[in-house]
Amino acid sequence: MSHVLYKQYDPLVLKKLQGVQTQMLKDVLDVCEKYDLPCFLIYGTAIGAVRHKGFIPWDDDIDVGMLRKDYDRFLEVFDQELRDHYEVLTPETDSRYACTVTHIQRKNTVFVTEMTKNLKCNCRIFMDIFPFDNVPDSPKEQNRLLKKSTLYGKLLFLSGSGSPHIPYSGILYHVMHLGCMLIHGFLKLFHITPPFLYRRFKKVSTAFNDKDYEYVTSYEYTGCIKDKIKKSDILPLKKVPFENIYAYIPANNDAFLKKVYGDYMQIPPIEERVNHAPLVIQFEGEDPIYGE
Repeated sequence: MSHVLYKQYDPLVLKKLQGVQTQMLKDVLDVCEKYDLPCFLIYGTAIGAVRHKGFIPWDDDIDVGMLRKDYDRFLEVFDQELRDHYEVLTPETDSRYACTVTHIQRKNTVFVTEMTKNLKCNCRIFMDIFPFDNVPDSPKEQNRLLKKSTLYGKLLFLSGSGSPHIPYSGILYHVMHLGCMLIHGFLKLFHITPPFLYRRFKKVSTAFNDKDYEYVTSYEYTGCIKDKIKKSDILPLKKVPFENIYAYIPANNDAFLKKVYGDYMQIPPIEERVNHAPLVIQFEGEDPIYGE
């Protein structure tokens, strides 16, 4: 869940973007309901659902979660159900994509951000799907998983770009930028590709899925172990209004959001707000719109 800090949108552009993403969510949920695949709002999207009955006013993306078995089944039926208007973006579907997070993208659109501007793949208006995998009981194993998943996630991003967003300035920025460029060059030199690193990441993330454990998490970010959630706190899902549709949140959504964000009902000051702040956005059939 890495983000660039808040930048002001043109209100009409943001509203239009949120409308497209709401339709994307509806289309995905319709397929999930057809195949009985629980799909739930998480992170900022879940906050928006309970605090605003839709998007957080400045938010510009949708995050949903699925248990791994449901996520895998969803990908199996995706082409049959959604390929006319959407595409799945992972390093396995496009070797130029260097990120752990699965994107469902709207075809014939463009959405390029500061963090994705150096990626070579097609960057479109998207929503994120986070598969949730088992967390072992052993703190030692949890720590091992955290280290490995974080390592592969960072290497994966650097395999696609040697210039990630670095939230520092001065000498520290230059040192870290140089280190990133060196790692990027090393990965390129030895042909260590995004698909290879993604497969390693997935192998680590799913290592304990052959047994039944109480907790699951999404290994896509460094807070994954801290933010683990009981399966019994996810299912059965609760139906809630979201914009002009209905969506689903975990059974114990409040406890999960408090663990991740603290007092999530408190609206943060402007300097603590985050979004994806596009450099270029293009809606289907329209000319591109350029940011600052």
